[in-house]
Amino acid sequence: MDDTSDQNEKQRNEKGQYTAEHSVTVEDVFEEMEPLEPYTTREIADDLSIPRRTAYEFLEELAERDRIRKKKPELRRVIWIRERS
Repeated sequence: MDDTSDQNEKQRNEKGQYTAEHSVTVEDVFEEMEPLEPYTTREIADDLSIPRRTAYEFLEELAERDRIRKKKPELRRVIWIRERS
């Protein structure tokens, strides 16, 4: 085995879970959203340069805490809206 395989391996924390390759937080996602502007998960992910799955999890967390609204206009489409402050 050569040294390049070690360099390509993702980092894990003390629990063996993969660590994030970005420093974006759920608060960063909230701050990225303009009030009353609709967003897709892809837009947020692209704007913050994070994986779509990560953006989705952050947006879900914000929706569960009633900080943003989640709307499903179609089966496979979700729109996220930050309420007016």
